[in-house]
Amino acid sequence: MNKFQHKKPVAYREILVLDLTGEFFCCEQELKPLHWHCIHAATLPCAKKALRDYNFFVAIAVLSKNTQQRVLNNINEINLRQQNIIWVAVLIDIDAEDAKFTSHLPYYFTDYHHLPIDWNHLNQTLGHAYGMALLKQKDQNSCCHLGQKTPLLGDSHLINKLRDNITKVAASDESVLISGETGTGKGLCAHLIHSQSARKRGPFITINCGALPQSLIHSELFGHEKGAFTGADKQYIGHIERANKGTLFLDEIGDLTLESQVNLLQFLEEHIIERLGGNRNIAIDCRIIFASHVNLEIAVEEGRFREDLYYRINILHLNAPSLREHKEDIPQLVSEYLDLFCPEHQKYTIAPKALDTMLAYEWPGNVRELKNRVHRGIIMANSEQLSAADLGIKVTNIKPDEDDVVDLAQHRVVIDTELLLDAIKRNNHNISAAARELKISRTTFYRLIKKCKIKL
Repeated sequence: MNKFQHKKPVAYREILVLDLTGEFFCCEQELKPLHWHCIHAATLPCAKKALRDYNFFVAIAVLSKNTQQRVLNNINEINLRQQNIIWVAVLIDIDAEDAKFTSHLPYYFTDYHHLPIDWNHLNQTLGHAYGMALLKQKDQNSCCHLGQKTPLLGDSHLINKLRDNITKVAASDESVLISGETGTGKGLCAHLIHSQSARKRGPFITINCGALPQSLIHSELFGHEKGAFTGADKQYIGHIERANKGTLFLDEIGDLTLESQVNLLQFLEEHIIERLGGNRNIAIDCRIIFASHVNLEIAVEEGRFREDLYYRINILHLNAPSLREHKEDIPQLVSEYLDLFCPEHQKYTIAPKALDTMLAYEWPGNVRELKNRVHRGIIMANSEQLSAADLGIKVTNIKPDEDDVVDLAQHRVVIDTELLLDAIKRNNHNISAAARELKISRTTFYRLIKKCKIKL
């Protein structure tokens, strides 16, 4: 390059530095040579003004014992205004071993640094965070370019109706109850409601009530203070509190104990929680989406679910249909999952006879089972055309004539009866164990027993 050529200008990456300590964390001199342009904000109004002037992807928050709570509150406000900012913490006078001050860190920050700062290490952290934020934005932009295409696959009447209902429900801020069998995509529906709602920039927190020991559900939902019970060696922020300004998704709500149902009902009425072992009320602003594969109306009749809570959460109700109800979507679902699981530079298809088998199959595990069957088929296949054997599906009477429908229905009852009786016998007449073996709820098990006229 000769002396008359101009050097290419250096591209600086803007970074928001939120510092409420009053001591002004100095980082410009060290970070500028590393191509960072620091925009300092000593107050929330200053930070909001910076958000209007710049499109930040990464930010530093300076934390001290005296300012921590204010900083975290400001971060919540900032996250509502600008999506995809990834935060890095700088701890001034806080020891990382002090759980009182560090228990919140994992929920707000991707990493933290102490004084004195290792600037090269901080630069690596910021660079990685910046790259991750860019990837998140590209992913969102790609969804927009596809005409807001959602991962809720299918063109059947039932799925199109579900999409429309999700859009309507997302515009509200009321509680939502999503019912449907296991594997129908209730969690996906909850994600879509959140992503289309006014709370989409807030957190989306999920908890599966059926996967937690009953003794831990209250603590997981509402949190606890240090020393609240044996083993509580530090403060724990519960899922409800973590969902502040966002959405809490409570899956398998039918598995909550009656005691937990009372506490949840109280929160829904007052929007206030108190951590276990605590003595102060904490106001929470979050929307709750509930899901259950259990028929809650039957659970209410059997005294396993509170009637007042059922009517409180059943304001907006969505039903995720079983795959048996929209089998016309199976070819599209299969095509999508083949593309998803196919190894690079290899293309798999479904044999026509295998597709007939899939259309005749009852799909007890619904869309989740179909996805897993396709994945299994690709792994087990001996050729690029998947067979029913590759998928692990076996169905008799694939295409019954209309005159055989009654006989087929009767045949189904016989099959169900044999399955139920075998499960009951293997589990020594323990109905709960038999239901778990068949991967159905006890309510469904009893309903099938009644249908098949089995006497226990």
